[in-house]
Amino acid sequence: MVSHLQADFRLRARNRHMCFTYNDQIEPILRGFGLDHIARLGSMKIDWPLMTALVERWRRETHTFHLPIGEITPTLEDVCYLLGLPVDGDPIMGVTDDNWSQAVVDVFGEDDWDTFAKPPGTYHLNVEWLRKLFVPENQANNMDVGPVLPPNSPPEVVRRYAIAFMLDLFGSVMFPDHSGYVYSMFLPFIEDVDNPRQFSWTTGLLAYLYRGLCNGSRRVSKEIAVPCLFLQLWVWTRFPIGRPHATYFENGLGQRPFGVRWVGEHHFGDVPRGSVAAYRRQFEELRQAEVNWTPYNDIEEELPELCRAPNNKELFFYEGPLIWFWIVEGYTTQRVMRQFKKNQIVPPPLLPVSDAMHGIRHSSLSNDDWEEVHADSIATWDARTQHIVVNDDPFDNKRWNQYMAWFNKHGMRTVFWRASTAKDLNEPQPLEDVADPINRTYNPQGERVQQTVS
Repeated sequence: MVSHLQADFRLRARNRHMCFTYNDQIEPILRGFGLDHIARLGSMKIDWPLMTALVERWRRETHTFHLPIGEITPTLEDVCYLLGLPVDGDPIMGVTDDNWSQAVVDVFGEDDWDTFAKPPGTYHLNVEWLRKLFVPENQANNMDVGPVLPPNSPPEVVRRYAIAFMLDLFGSVMFPDHSGYVYSMFLPFIEDVDNPRQFSWTTGLLAYLYRGLCNGSRRVSKEIAVPCLFLQLWVWTRFPIGRPHATYFENGLGQRPFGVRWVGEHHFGDVPRGSVAAYRRQFEELRQAEVNWTPYNDIEEELPELCRAPNNKELFFYEGPLIWFWIVEGYTTQRVMRQFKKNQIVPPPLLPVSDAMHGIRHSSLSNDDWEEVHADSIATWDARTQHIVVNDDPFDNKRWNQYMAWFNKHGMRTVFWRASTAKDLNEPQPLEDVADPINRTYNPQGERVQQTVS
């Protein structure tokens, strides 16, 4: 087991920038699937020491980061507003092991399956093979030449390029894994560009993130599979730790997602950056006033229309399972009501879905009938309007202090056994190496907030 509280330890991912570039000719297709805004968002360098110090704070029992200021977590609102992805729609659910060779032939008109599968017959697809479909034949082996969609391309070529772009987007930005490949199992989701299905990309991305954080916080590997771009946008939006000074779009978002504030032009100036130990110290010393609890105040009208969908405000308070193929993770808004400007009560008992589903992997089934395995979770999402937390009490500082008194007794203010001095943070002893205190002291006592029943 890797101890990722070592002073020189840092997480990493087999992360790569997208191979395919955005082209205005594919914009209508991307818009139909609700992917046009994230497609134009761009990329950035990931601060891995910052990611390492953050992931240490994740508690897989609660799906929240435990900090000296209480619990905080990425929410559906964060994904929607930062990336411009839809909340409503079908869950990300389908077959993973199938005859993808035929699906690839149907979409791209190529049948050399052995050259692009990894290994043949799985749900992975070699992005290099996709690249070669859209470069001049005499440049196919030149890795410096990227895919090209010529001006005024025929509709079928535009369609194929758009599908390849979306596959690259899924494998590089939204759902990256340790393989560095893209997913052929998404082909049924996006092959019909004339009648695009509406998917809840937001819940799928959040499920994938939660699973990656749960795995990363277990300290068994230096590699982590999470949507790194989103996580860095989120931490910069919420905390002043390692955050640059944004200069792009200072006069408004211009109907763009909030994430453009950080992906665009920015500079660090005198912002302290660098080591895991330094970031640990900043998280350990974080104060309430330094947290941006409600970063989206007064900017809704500047966001894309997709982010202002009429039912989004309701769905942000959904409580139940988040779904991504074999992954199901619990989502509990009642733990982080301050992020919605609502009164925070002592949280209710943990949702059982986390314990029940954390052990499921892609290899758990030979026939990958995930719709049958996750039928109850799918039914909950299908009835999502019946699983909305109702909290009409605005944030109250006095009651927040009552919550913090509970959290200081039962929560995880620190992930370190010794953290009273700066020296201790350079060579910390993880609490889990002593005795996991969340199993020993974490004792939710609160009642559930009322939920709607339609």
